[in-house]
Order: sequence, then structure tokens, then C-alpha cells
Amino acid sequence: MIANPTVAERLAAFIGALDCTDLPADVIRYSKALLLDQLGCQLLGSTVEWNQSARRFIAENKTGGPAAIVNFGKKVPLDDAVFVNGTFAQGCELDDYYDQGGGHPGAATVPVGLALSQRERVDGKQFVAAMAAGYEIGWRIGRALLPEMMRRGYHAQGVVGVFIAAAMAGKLLRLDVGKMTHALAIAGSHASGTMEYDQSGGEVKRVHNGIACAGGVRSALLAAAGLTGPPTIFEGERGILKVFSGVCNTAPIVDGLGSDSAVLHAAIKQFPVNASQHSPIELLDRLMNEHWFGAQEVERIEADVNEAVTLHSGTIYEPTEVIEAQFSLRFSLAIRLLKGGNDLRFYLDSELWRDPEVLALGEKISLHADPTAQKEKRFACRMKIFLAGGDVIEGYLPAPKGSFQNPLSEDQVREKFIRLGSAALPRERLDRIIEKVDSIEAEEDVSTLALLLSR
Repeated sequence: MIANPTVAERLAAFIGALDCTDLPADVIRYSKALLLDQLGCQLLGSTVEWNQSARRFIAENKTGGPAAIVNFGKKVPLDDAVFVNGTFAQGCELDDYYDQGGGHPGAATVPVGLALSQRERVDGKQFVAAMAAGYEIGWRIGRALLPEMMRRGYHAQGVVGVFIAAAMAGKLLRLDVGKMTHALAIAGSHASGTMEYDQSGGEVKRVHNGIACAGGVRSALLAAAGLTGPPTIFEGERGILKVFSGVCNTAPIVDGLGSDSAVLHAAIKQFPVNASQHSPIELLDRLMNEHWFGAQEVERIEADVNEAVTLHSGTIYEPTEVIEAQFSLRFSLAIRLLKGGNDLRFYLDSELWRDPEVLALGEKISLHADPTAQKEKRFACRMKIFLAGGDVIEGYLPAPKGSFQNPLSEDQVREKFIRLGSAALPRERLDRIIEKVDSIEAEEDVSTLALLLSR
């Protein structure tokens, strides 16, 4: 037992001790839903054009390795595979997210685990335990960094995701506490990424998760090879907490470690947009169905949301590329009013980006920071809709559907997976993947699942 352990040492000890047999049944069951959801995200992500630059870069410059690129099957080195598959994983804005803090745990764990399973013998119980470790580390670090980190303009997935990936990789590599500590410490040197893309665009955001996945794998492999890092990477004077948030609040990272499972703090998306937009979209849809009004009757809409929503999804009025459309809450609410849905095809339609009716509706939508939308109410939305004729409709939604507390049904999760996965693979293959995931904890070799993801 280490006397006065650092934050990284405490996390490393937790990761090392975590065992699938100790996980509650609901955690294992929900882990399967999150795993299936992430596989669908990777399959769809492998088909869209804006993710192909990452794939082409690796395919044209790297060859020979144990891990396959999802859908395409080309074998490349581990960190290159997780760079591409990690880009696919978050490349359509449909991957899971945390209810508090920031980051996308499925996108930073699953690509890493599947790639390593093609080099190391990984069974299903190890895979589920490693997922739980990654989810836990990201949830805790993210809560310690936000909202200050976002106010400074750093992207949560770029900063937090690398620690999630390092935890997943280190667990599967069976690093001891000392080397796992160094893996987390080394990961701190990979933590980066700004959110300027949500101000003026740029598809570079698509590769932030791929960069985090690659950095996390490298961190674990370097630690295994003997590289060391600063054990005070979190709480140190120049550690992650002070550098990215300006304060050193370690309590969210270490308090209650091991008493809960962060897997249950992850939510599955319904719409291909930033997580902060889900409650406003869902609430607007509910109010439309309850009060039977149309876009032509709306004079203005006021939405009270978490401050980060105004910074992250409230700055773009007229999109000029897909990423801008997906990060414009005004665009999302306008197409919900006009089209009755938020399917990915609407965000791909460049005609809609400059449609006068869409833009006019966007001008009628104002966003306000709600100081009560914090912590477990981070994604709450209060909306007021002013209609022609004087009627005012009000509504409130504390959190969007998709969380563990308000989950999608098993059928809805499978339907989403099949809908996304059908872009890349035939239905028969998708059914086999579902069967594998359903019994993942009994799987002797997870690489068999990885192989199903490529043609």
C-alpha cells in the first residue's frame, strides 16, 4: 500500500483491482447496450466522407500491424487503427456521453479494446472490466475539470478522452499499479484540443477522439516499456487540473471511488448532434405534439440551458459545413419545427444550411444561461414559445431520454444499431454482432467480435 498516494496512484490502484465478477448485473447489462451502440457509431462513421481523410492518411502511409480498420479490414499498427476507428467512433455525433462532466466514454474505450484484442488475448470479462475502468476515470476527471475547462475553450474529449483510452489500454495490458500510474501520467502529455471549431467550423473536430485514442494506447504501451511520467499529473502545480481549469479540485476524482459505477452515468444519443442539444430538441418536439402548433405560428423561442450550451452550440447561425450544422442549436430546433425530425440527412443537406425559412426561424431563437442547470441537471432545458395571437407555451425537461435513469429500450438500442450499421454491413452480419455483444461476458476471445466489423 502506497503511503499518501497521489490521485493517479489511487486511480491506478482502482483500475488494477476492478474485476468483472464484482460488477453488478445492471452495470454489465448496460455495458452491453453501450458497446452495441458504439459499434453502430463506428460502422456508420466509416462510411461518411468527412472521416475518410483520417482513413486515407493511415491507409496511404502505414501498413503492417495487428489491428483492422473497421469496415475496410486493412491491418495497421495499433495506434493507427485506434486513430482511424476512434475517428469513426465519434465522427457522426451519435456516440454516448456523460450525464455530468464531459467526454464520450464509449468512443474512447471500445476502439482501443477491439484493437488490442487483435494483438493480445482478451476475453469478454476482461473487456467489460476495462470498459468500466475507462468510463469511471473519464467521468471523474471530467467532473473535476468542467465547466472551467470549457470556458477556457478546451474540448473535453481531447483532454479527458486520452485518460479514458489509457485506462482501457492499461487494464487490458495488465499493467501493475506503478506502470498504470505512469500510463495516466504520460497520457497527460497527450491531453489537448480546442473548441474553436464550434465558433468558425472545421472538420478537424472529427479526429479529436482518434487522437485521444491513439494517445491513450501509446501512453499505456510506453509505460509498459518503462517510460515514466509525473505521478502528480492531476493535482500538481503544473498538472492537468490547474492547467486546464485553473483550480485544483480533486474531490470529484477521488471521493467515493469504487462506490458507484460511472457506466450508469452514460447516456445513449437519439440525435446526431452535440449532447447539449438533446433536451431542447426533445422538449420542443414534446411541446409541438402537445399543443399542435407549426413553424409558421412561432414568433420567438426562448430556451434556458446550461451556460456551456450557449458557448458550445449557440454561436453558429448559418452553417457552412456539416460540423457547423451539428453544432448549431438554432439550426437543430429550426429543422425540428420545419421537418419534424433531426435525422442525419438533414444535417448533410447543404440547401437547408442556407434555406431562408430555416435561417429566419434561427433568428427567432434566443438562448440564455440557466444557473440552476448544473451537475445532475446539466442537460436540463426550460423553454418558452411565443405564438402569433399571443399564446405562450412553456415547458421543462430535466434530462433527455437515453440515460440509464430514463433509458432507451433494448429494442430501441438494437434498432439504432441496425439503422447505423446497415450503412456498412449486411443485416446477417449485424445480427451476428448483436449475438456476440449479448453474451460478451462469456466470450473467450473478443477479437472474434472485432473481425465481424470488417468486410
